[in-house]
Amino acid sequence: MTNPAFLIALDLEYYALNGDMLLQGASFELDEGAILAIAGPNGAGKTTLLNLLCGAAELSQGDVLVNGRSLKEMSAHERARVMATVSQQEFPDGRLMLRDYVALGQIPIRADRSAEEHAEDLDRILHLTGLDLLADKRMAVLSGGERQRAHIARALAQNPSLLFLDEPTNHLDPDAKGRMLSLVADLGITVVMIVHDLVMIPEFATHVALMKSTRLTGFGPVADVLTADRVRDTFGVDYLCFHHEGRVVPALDIRKTSITNQTRSFTE
Repeated sequence: MTNPAFLIALDLEYYALNGDMLLQGASFELDEGAILAIAGPNGAGKTTLLNLLCGAAELSQGDVLVNGRSLKEMSAHERARVMATVSQQEFPDGRLMLRDYVALGQIPIRADRSAEEHAEDLDRILHLTGLDLLADKRMAVLSGGERQRAHIARALAQNPSLLFLDEPTNHLDPDAKGRMLSLVADLGITVVMIVHDLVMIPEFATHVALMKSTRLTGFGPVADVLTADRVRDTFGVDYLCFHHEGRVVPALDIRKTSITNQTRSFTE
């Protein structure tokens, strides 16, 4: 008998206050330890799906099961002991020392360990995220990449089994993106993240969910779902693969279009 999936989405739907459909009929199952990349054009419903999965938005239709338990049945404290979220709206007080900011993540699990054990784990997380030498700096003086690592470190301080990331590589340069996603891929926990860089998904994710027009149009292992036909249908660009030094390197063929065609595509 096989174990049930660790994260299950059941017929998720969500509407805006004006009645507009933001997400419809999203269902999937994800095993423990998998890394899921959610990708799709702007307005496809990616953030809405992520917010429903992590409990940031109320489940009005459908359900989300985490390790067999419905989010509807879990208190905020119970959720915080299982999952952690890094959104795009992270604006900590710039006067906070980085170490103190990361330590805020330990609040939900404060009673689980002694102060000494928490301090040791905090040092471990700061080292894991490459922030140990910046621990005594104020958040205000950190670079964009350093702040993003601090947000992830704060989430890891919760000791989660499930981590949600909303565009973790946003505003990072190519090398920083690779280092950020390498960190995420090596955590050994279940991760769900929104990723705009399609070419990075095969290297750093095990599964992908493609979205278009508020619908989930594809879900499964990356090699099965992230195909040339599906990328063309979802994004309108060609998805290419090149062999280089024993690896298959993906690329996107993005071509210049006329102003007339751009105007037509924006109004469709």
